Amino acid sequence: MTLGHCIIRNMFKKISIVVLAVLAVFIFGQISYAKPADLSPEKESIIKQTCVSAQTVLQRIQHNDAATRVNRGQGYETIVSRLMVPLNTRTTSNGYNDSAPLLIDTTKNFQQALENFKEDYESYDNSVSAALRIKCQDKPADFYGYLEDARSERQKVSNGITNLAGLIGEYRVNVLKLNNEVQQ
Repeated sequence: MTLGHCIIRNMFKKISIVVLAVLAVFIFGQISYAKPADLSPEKESIIKQTCVSAQTVLQRIQHNDAATRVNRGQGYETIVSRLMVPLNTRTTSNGYNDSAPLLIDTTKNFQQALENFKEDYESYDNSVSAALRIKCQDKPADFYGYLEDARSERQKVSNGITNLAGLIGEYRVNVLKLNNEVQQ
């Protein structure tokens, strides 16, 4: 087994472990609701009665999501800085011209998706914070609107995570192509 083959095999194992860990950390709810133009009196009454406890639950969700986002973000940053970039550098410097451009392009796409993830999460967190700041018993329709915004923003974060996972899979496929190129 050549040194290059060992390096690629170790990088592949690290990428696989990190991918599995990152995917296991964070699962978002997929429920979405249409934003009503006006709340019925019954809905408004229910929201007024339950919104304070809903805000308490929302605070816990925000706290847990913040910790998860930090862990997930660090995992993604680790994938880029410790796995993708070093392998891309080695691939380029060793002259693997078929595989290097694929790996580099996927890495660039991953880095852009990571920036989008960060922006989407920031928007989501801002929506949750807005729902927590409002006096929900005085403005139940506004509170409900902020919850709807938070659900929509959370879905964007979830879509971003799916995109990042797909790019990790794409990078894995490109590593396998590099492995074949090294063995030739």
